[in-house]
Amino acid sequence: MSKKEYQVFGLNADKISVLYGAVLIVFAVLVSSSSESKSLTSYIPAMLGAPIFIFGLLSLLMPARQKLFMHLNVLIGLFVFLGGLSVLGSLFSGTLFTVNFWADFSRLFMSVTGALYILVCVKSFIFVRKQREKNAS
Repeated sequence: MSKKEYQVFGLNADKISVLYGAVLIVFAVLVSSSSESKSLTSYIPAMLGAPIFIFGLLSLLMPARQKLFMHLNVLIGLFVFLGGLSVLGSLFSGTLFTVNFWADFSRLFMSVTGALYILVCVKSFIFVRKQREKNAS
């Protein structure tokens, strides 16, 4: 029996996108409320998670456009990862988790989860391409 799509923990990339988008939204709300932040920047994970969530849902609802929506999602995932890398400034200045714990925690969360999300998407893209080549021959 061959697999028809790449899966992680029984979830395909579309479902992982919906889940990851929701996690980013909930994470932003929790961090913003826990830190009692009045800054709009504390909601950046939600601002990036919302389109991932929406495009993931659209990918599930419109399979003919799945390729487009998933490529948009991996691009947004790259923005999540790159945005989170700003935690390196705190790391190199020696202020990681001391000056602004919640901001550093949020950035670290974004960089790690963004990297994992990109990895899942790229592995899914490679799997689909190999399946297509296998079916063509």
